[in-house]
Amino acid sequence: MKFKHVCMIVLAILAIHGVVIYFMFSGKKHEEPKEAVPEQQGAVAGTGTEPGKLAPGLPPAPQAKMHESPLFGKPFNYANAVKGNIPAIPDSDKAKSGILVDLGTREVLWAKNPQSPTPIASMTKMMTTLVVFEEMEKSGGKITLDSSVKVSRAAMAIGGSQVYLDPKETFPLRDLMKAVDIKSANDAAYLVAEFVGGGDVMSFVTKMNERAKELKMPGTTFFNPHGLPGKTAATDNVSSPEGMAILAEHLIDYPQVMEWASTWIADFREKGSKGYVMLTNHNHMVPGGKNECPGVDGLKTGFINRSGFCITVTCKRNNRRLVAVVTGFPSYRERDAFIKKLLDWGYNPQLFKAQAAPAKKAAATSGTKKPASQPASKTPPKKPAKTDKAN
Repeated sequence: MKFKHVCMIVLAILAIHGVVIYFMFSGKKHEEPKEAVPEQQGAVAGTGTEPGKLAPGLPPAPQAKMHESPLFGKPFNYANAVKGNIPAIPDSDKAKSGILVDLGTREVLWAKNPQSPTPIASMTKMMTTLVVFEEMEKSGGKITLDSSVKVSRAAMAIGGSQVYLDPKETFPLRDLMKAVDIKSANDAAYLVAEFVGGGDVMSFVTKMNERAKELKMPGTTFFNPHGLPGKTAATDNVSSPEGMAILAEHLIDYPQVMEWASTWIADFREKGSKGYVMLTNHNHMVPGGKNECPGVDGLKTGFINRSGFCITVTCKRNNRRLVAVVTGFPSYRERDAFIKKLLDWGYNPQLFKAQAAPAKKAAATSGTKKPASQPASKTPPKKPAKTDKAN
């Protein structure tokens, strides 16, 4: 074979190898490594969804929990609080004690005897609820809202606000807690305490007092899980406005609790069945209630003769969370009317100053002088309003 032919064969072989190598590598495009993008709250990886929004079909992003805030559990700041009665809200003199707190900043906006112990009546059930939910978490699944609870004779005997439990009945814990948190049912509160306490109600009450100490709730002592009065004032459940505000902050983190606390009407037992009870919330300011108030989503009312009408209210407007607590009102109507004004004042105190300014200006420019003394009025004093019945 001539040298010329050998060279042509070698060149042909090299050409074939070159073509093969070219097609092997030309199918893969070179990619530069992508720069890592910081994770943005609310964004969904791989969807191209902008921060703060979720891709269609995905569940809504969970709201930030109170305990995830760096300020959660920190002491309240009284430095700038209005103390005693609020000049802009005359009805504040009817409150025996109270507090208004901005949980986001820990600032106390108003305080009246905020750490003094006072009977709290059915607001007791806030601690009963917290202990039940925390014990469920500790139980590792042994206690759940679906756990079956048989009615005891001791629970049936508890009076006041109730759902008329019968020892022949058995309920899921969920139904009993719904009755506790919506209707303030005393028999249901006793029964869940008996169940979670392993058959011993006082063991459960001990947990309530231990938790109050852990949370540093001033002036707090519990004698029962429902809030009915003791035989004497010395055995009434007591706490302070600050203590109840602290307790409210911990309950806010339980969506199921807040759902019940903000429910106006619900069913207990099946409609049409024997013993059916319509659960109606004693907090008339929740959505659908008689005195519905913007932003109010809980939490618990209370009344016994020695406590007067009291309430712990949670409210959220424009992503700002306030908690208000008052005790000692002569009626629930006066209590609710004051709370509405208190919340409006807490969210916008300048509005109250603006309303007061025209009246002051009119008085200053009227030129009318009041006489040095006024004759005694011949109009007889009005009779005090009758106390409203509630639990």
